[in-house]
Amino acid sequence: MDSSGRTVTAVAREPGISSESLRGWYRRSEGESGELTSAEREELKRLRKEVREQQQTIEILKKATAFFVKESGR
Repeated sequence: MDSSGRTVTAVAREPGISSESLRGWYRRSEGESGELTSAEREELKRLRKEVREQQQTIEILKKATAFFVKESGR
Protein backbone atom coordinates (compact mmCIF):
# COMPACT_ATOMS: atom_id res chain seq x y z
CA MET A 1 0.00 0.00 0.00
CA ASP A 2 1.14 3.52 -0.63
CA SER A 3 0.91 6.38 1.83
CA SER A 4 -2.73 6.96 0.87
CA GLY A 5 -3.62 3.34 1.57
CA ARG A 6 -3.90 2.19 -2.05
CA THR A 7 -2.57 -1.21 -3.08
CA VAL A 8 0.30 -1.67 -5.53
CA THR A 9 -2.19 -2.99 -8.06
CA ALA A 10 -4.33 0.14 -7.79
CA VAL A 11 -1.34 2.45 -8.15
CA ALA A 12 0.01 0.47 -11.14
CA ARG A 13 -3.37 0.50 -12.87
CA GLU A 14 -3.39 4.32 -13.25
CA PRO A 15 -0.48 4.53 -15.73
CA GLY A 16 -1.36 1.11 -17.15
CA ILE A 17 1.62 -0.91 -15.96
CA SER A 18 1.71 -4.29 -14.29
CA SER A 19 1.88 -4.46 -10.52
CA GLU A 20 4.92 -6.74 -10.80
CA SER A 21 6.76 -4.13 -12.87
CA LEU A 22 5.97 -1.49 -10.29
CA ARG A 23 7.14 -3.76 -7.47
CA GLY A 24 10.39 -4.47 -9.36
CA TRP A 25 11.06 -0.78 -9.97
CA TYR A 26 10.36 -0.03 -6.34
CA ARG A 27 12.72 -2.75 -5.12
CA ARG A 28 15.48 -1.56 -7.43
CA SER A 29 14.97 2.01 -6.27
CA GLU A 30 15.29 0.79 -2.69
CA GLY A 31 18.39 -1.23 -3.52
CA GLU A 32 16.58 -4.54 -3.10
CA SER A 33 16.82 -6.15 -6.51
CA GLY A 34 16.29 -9.56 -4.97
CA GLU A 35 19.77 -10.72 -5.98
CA LEU A 36 22.40 -11.52 -3.38
CA THR A 37 25.78 -9.86 -3.32
CA SER A 38 28.85 -12.07 -3.32
CA ALA A 39 29.32 -11.31 0.39
CA GLU A 40 25.72 -12.35 1.09
CA ARG A 41 26.16 -15.56 -0.92
CA GLU A 42 29.30 -16.39 1.06
CA GLU A 43 27.52 -15.71 4.35
CA LEU A 44 24.59 -17.87 3.29
CA LYS A 45 26.97 -20.69 2.36
CA ARG A 46 28.74 -20.37 5.73
CA LEU A 47 25.46 -20.32 7.66
CA ARG A 48 24.11 -23.36 5.80
CA LYS A 49 27.31 -25.27 6.61
CA GLU A 50 27.01 -24.23 10.26
CA VAL A 51 23.39 -25.43 10.39
CA ARG A 52 24.39 -28.82 8.91
CA GLU A 53 27.15 -29.20 11.49
CA GLN A 54 24.80 -28.29 14.32
CA GLN A 55 22.18 -30.75 13.08
CA GLN A 56 24.82 -33.50 13.00
CA THR A 57 25.91 -32.59 16.53
CA ILE A 58 22.31 -32.75 17.74
CA GLU A 59 21.85 -36.20 16.17
CA ILE A 60 25.05 -37.48 17.82
CA LEU A 61 23.94 -36.12 21.19
CA LYS A 62 20.51 -37.73 20.83
CA LYS A 63 22.09 -41.10 20.08
CA ALA A 64 24.55 -40.74 22.96
CA THR A 65 21.73 -39.83 25.35
CA ALA A 66 19.69 -42.84 24.27
CA PHE A 67 22.74 -45.07 24.72
CA PHE A 68 23.49 -43.80 28.23
CA VAL A 69 19.84 -44.00 29.28
CA LYS A 70 19.77 -47.60 28.09
CA GLU A 71 23.06 -48.42 29.86
CA SER A 72 22.02 -46.81 33.15
CA GLY A 73 18.91 -49.00 33.23
CA ARG A 74 20.92 -52.23 33.29
